[in-house]
Amino acid sequence: EVQRAGESIELTALEFNLLHCFLRHPRQVLSREQLLNTVWGYAAGVTSNTVDVYVGYLRQKLEAGEKPRLIHTVRGVGYVFRDGSPR
Repeated sequence: EVQRAGESIELTALEFNLLHCFLRHPRQVLSREQLLNTVWGYAAGVTSNTVDVYVGYLRQKLEAGEKPRLIHTVRGVGYVFRDGSPR
């Protein structure tokens, strides 16, 4: 079960695994490759674009109701999970 600000958030298994990966590595920049290997393993046909798509899905659900961003893009590198504004 995932909640934010007391509200339940329904996630698919992949979205949950992606969030779990971010929560295990808070404030650590994770490359798309790291996320692919951790969440999807070596599944055939999965590309780094898949990570971008699922990060987008996760952001939509976590930021519903104009909640502050938690997953930040680090250009040319990947993504980082942190609350508050990027530093």
